[in-house]
Amino acid sequence: MPILSWSDEDEVIARANNTRMGLGASVWSNDTVEARRIAEQIEAGSVWVNSHMEVNPKFPFGGHKDSGIGYENGLGGVKAYCNVQTLYLKK
Repeated sequence: MPILSWSDEDEVIARANNTRMGLGASVWSNDTVEARRIAEQIEAGSVWVNSHMEVNPKFPFGGHKDSGIGYENGLGGVKAYCNVQTLYLKK
C-alpha cells in the first residue's frame, strides 16, 4: 500500500488523484474531520477512513476512471441482475 506523507492538503489530494485508476483509497488520521474532508475529494469508488477494504454488500462497490464503470453490491448492483419491464396500457 503506498503511503504519502504530506504537509499541504491540496498537494496530497492532487497527488492521490494523479492516476488513471480509482478503485479504492484510504485516509488515515487522528483527526476524523480532516480525514473526511480529504476523503470526499479523492477520486475513487470507495474511500475508507482509518481502515481499508472493509467491503459491505449493503453498499455499492465500484471504481472511477480506468478502474471501471458501474458497480456491484448495494441496491443498484442487485438491480443489474433484474429484468425491467415497462408496460404501457391505454384505456
